[in-house]
Amino acid sequence: MPDAIPAGLLAALIAGVVTSLLVPFVVKVALALRAVDYPGGRKFHGAAVPRLGGLAIGAGLACGAGAVALMKWNVWGVRIPKSDLAAVLIGCAIVFLLGIVDDLVGVSTPKKFLAEIVAAALIAGVGWKFWLLGLPGGGGLRLGSAGAVLTVVWIVGVTNAINLIDGLDGLASGVVAIIAASLLAYSVVQENAFTVVLMAGVVGACLGFLRHNRAPAQIFMGDSGSLSLGFLLAVVSVHSSLKSSAAVAILVPILALGVPVMDTLLVMLVRFLEQPKGRSAERVLRMFKADRNHLHHLMQRHGASRGTVVRVIYVLVLATCVMAMTVGLTKNYGLGIALVLVEAVAVLLVRSLGFSRRAHALSTEAREELRRKLAPEPGDETPLREE
Repeated sequence: MPDAIPAGLLAALIAGVVTSLLVPFVVKVALALRAVDYPGGRKFHGAAVPRLGGLAIGAGLACGAGAVALMKWNVWGVRIPKSDLAAVLIGCAIVFLLGIVDDLVGVSTPKKFLAEIVAAALIAGVGWKFWLLGLPGGGGLRLGSAGAVLTVVWIVGVTNAINLIDGLDGLASGVVAIIAASLLAYSVVQENAFTVVLMAGVVGACLGFLRHNRAPAQIFMGDSGSLSLGFLLAVVSVHSSLKSSAAVAILVPILALGVPVMDTLLVMLVRFLEQPKGRSAERVLRMFKADRNHLHHLMQRHGASRGTVVRVIYVLVLATCVMAMTVGLTKNYGLGIALVLVEAVAVLLVRSLGFSRRAHALSTEAREELRRKLAPEPGDETPLREE
């Protein structure tokens, strides 16, 4: 295990350099294929931006983590069942290709979810799943077959949560780098060499991409990048739970990935509650419809600059990752539950600030609109009659 840290550093370096060097080429490819994000709708950028950044990230990660893993295969290969490795590689390939197709021609939501469920089911099928739910006072509840279902829901949810947080220049790449760094550190503690190298490659690829993705972004990672990175984070978080103490098995990944996941859940809840008199089926479908109610949308649209939004979310994610590490190291279930609640409250407070500003803005707009309607048009003023 002592050689895993130098190997991880090498993987991060190679991934970062390869990703950064490939971005200009990928930009040309994206423009040639018209894989471009145009301004308008939910988009805040003011000009067309290529969106195939996942190609550069994927290549960087393959060259970094892949090359180093092959170098160490004779030493580490005996620790990994071939079925596990095949499930991870095939699952990643499915999600990556799904993202590429979505970036190029678009994929309907049902088809996207179906592909993600298949990829997640492969992971759960080889035994990488939540199996025990810790209970207050010690002990735990064995999940049985429900553990596989919970794992698939978790992987699909995290995959899309990372995809949805990719809404501002540099936001998703920075957030993923922070979360991956925390999972890397946790993997060092667990002495999981392959996960160290994989997460180091993710950190390096994201930082290499961030050089071109920070405002004003030259390229977006697109679904090929955000879905693939989200899938990897979800899979590694599940695997890390297999080596955790039973009581905190699920709490560590929840804390590490809590900001994007909780924000996504809250947005879906808001969408469901927006039309209380609508038909149930329509309200459920509305939960998966994209809008501008995510955390970064609220903050940026109602008071904070883009740079401030990105920095605040970075700090929030970093804080939750530190919480996750603390729980993982102390194996304190009570502390884990308390920190999950703190994390949820923090996300709620930041979101409520955005909603209150939105309400104030709407109130001001309504008053101005009413004032304009009541004010007489120029030249239409009725003169006072002389008695």
